[in-house]
Amino acid sequence: MMISLAMHASLIRAAVVSTLAASMLTAQSGTDWNTVKALAPGTQIRMETAPRKVSGQLLSVSDEAIVVRSGGREDTVRRPEVTRIAVKKPGHRTRNALIGLGVGAGAGLGIALAVNSCHGIGCIDSGVIEAAAPPILAVLGAIVGAIIPTGGWREIYRIP
Repeated sequence: MMISLAMHASLIRAAVVSTLAASMLTAQSGTDWNTVKALAPGTQIRMETAPRKVSGQLLSVSDEAIVVRSGGREDTVRRPEVTRIAVKKPGHRTRNALIGLGVGAGAGLGIALAVNSCHGIGCIDSGVIEAAAPPILAVLGAIVGAIIPTGGWREIYRIP
């Protein structure tokens, strides 16, 4: 009796996990045109049709078509021709710069402490390194953080 009850509970768990996984996959890339219609004008999109790809700024969406400004011209594509749409995700350069600033300052502080704690032969005895390492590495870290690209594209509509 205990074994069959445990097996029954395991089957229920497996069914729940499978259902949740399927719903998450559907949510990531759907076939619901209402998701496209909910986009705000001005959103950067990439759209694929059978013969071509269009990237640009969304102007409008209706039940019949989508209008995109691409390369200085307006491009209207009928809904049945659209096979895929992705939207540009926002970048996080400020966040990445702040993370780089913190990492660089921490590394500089570590170097300054190492230089300060070393006494004897082969040690660098320089107050300049102790004072300069944290701010210099903090600035370098912030620059690297700001340069690293983030954002990317998120698919919101796809016809298999």
